[in-house]
Amino acid sequence: MNRMQPSEPLGLTRPDHLSLNLTKGENMKQEQINHTHKGLSNISFQQKSTGLSLVITGSALLYFLANAWPMRPAAVTRDAIPAGYGGLVMTTLILVVAAQIVLQTVLAIGQGNVAPANVVEQAAALKAIRNAYFVLTATVLAAVGSVFVAALTPFDTANVIVVGLALAEIVQSVSQLLYTRR
Repeated sequence: MNRMQPSEPLGLTRPDHLSLNLTKGENMKQEQINHTHKGLSNISFQQKSTGLSLVITGSALLYFLANAWPMRPAAVTRDAIPAGYGGLVMTTLILVVAAQIVLQTVLAIGQGNVAPANVVEQAAALKAIRNAYFVLTATVLAAVGSVFVAALTPFDTANVIVVGLALAEIVQSVSQLLYTRR
């Protein structure tokens, strides 16, 4: 195995991760390590925006499920949609819209100069929409099918629709992030 011997002093540079300046010899007097943290600055605005949408949608889905689950016993007992369910759906929708507007605005202002989406990001967005449509189609079929299952209530059908819509958004965001990183 042939190893390259470094010359005096040894200087290694990898600008996106780590910068090292080492002095080789018996008396190592200097050791300087500079970490370059590009982290979020290396990610495009579209990726940050998509990630933010993913967090907002996922949080809203968890909020909805945490508040809808306790309503299920009442829905099963009466075979109807319980009181307060419509308010929960509307509150969740308003929270998502408000969070998207506020946080996306903060992101855009914080980003400053926003470059338009490049070809890779545009292609990733189109592929992600295709995946979301698959989830939406499965949601529609599940909602229609749940009408014919005697054990399921209208509350369950409504939950299938709401959760399916949220999952379609999550699948779209995750797909877009994955396709962009390839």
